[in-house]
Amino acid sequence: MLIRKIKITLTILIVMIVAAAVFVLWYSNPFNKPESKVDLTRPSVIKEIRSLGNLETASYSIEKIVEAGEDNNRIQDLLFGDKLLLIANGKVVAGVDLSQIAEKDVLVEGDNLSITLPKPTILSSNLDNSQTKVYDRTQGYLNRGDKDLETTARKSAEAAITRAACEAGILSEARENAIKRIKQLFGFAGFTTIEVFIPHGSC
Repeated sequence: MLIRKIKITLTILIVMIVAAAVFVLWYSNPFNKPESKVDLTRPSVIKEIRSLGNLETASYSIEKIVEAGEDNNRIQDLLFGDKLLLIANGKVVAGVDLSQIAEKDVLVEGDNLSITLPKPTILSSNLDNSQTKVYDRTQGYLNRGDKDLETTARKSAEAAITRAACEAGILSEARENAIKRIKQLFGFAGFTTIEVFIPHGSC
C-alpha cells in the first residue's frame, strides 16, 4: 500500500515537472510571441511629436554682476544716491515648442520621414535665489532707500543672463540637439531615413 502511494506521488510529480517544462519552453520561444508593430503613419507621427510639448535641448548656467541705481555726480550720490550691486546666478533653457507642429510639416513615405520643426526659442530664464544675493549697497545720507531697487536689479539680472546665453550660442546648440533627439526618437520607432529641418532662431 505504501509502495503504491509512493508510485502515485512520483507519477504526479513527474507529470507536473513535464508540464512546467513544456509551459516554459512554449512561452520562451520567440516564434510563439505576438509581433508588436509600431504605427508609422503620418497622424501617429504628428501625435507623437505634439505630445512632447516643449522639447528642452540646451541649458546654460550663468553668473552675472548687475548694478542698479542712478548714476549721479559725487555730491548727489553722497546725499541722495542709492546703488546696489547684485551677484546673480541663473539658468537659461532653450528648445523647441513641438505643440506648434502642423500636418504640412510632416511627410511620411513608407519608412522615410521628413519633419520641419519650429525655430528654437528661449523656453525659460530664471534666477537661482539661493545663489543670487546683494553684494553691496550704498545709500546717500538723505536717502531712505528705494524698497524696489533689489526687485529692479533682479529683473535686470534675468534679462542679462538671457542675453549672455544668446551671445554664447544657446539657440544654435538647441537647434542641433533637437535635430539629434528627433532623429534618435523616430529611428527607434522604425524609420530608416529621417530628415529634420529647423530654422535658425534668434533672441
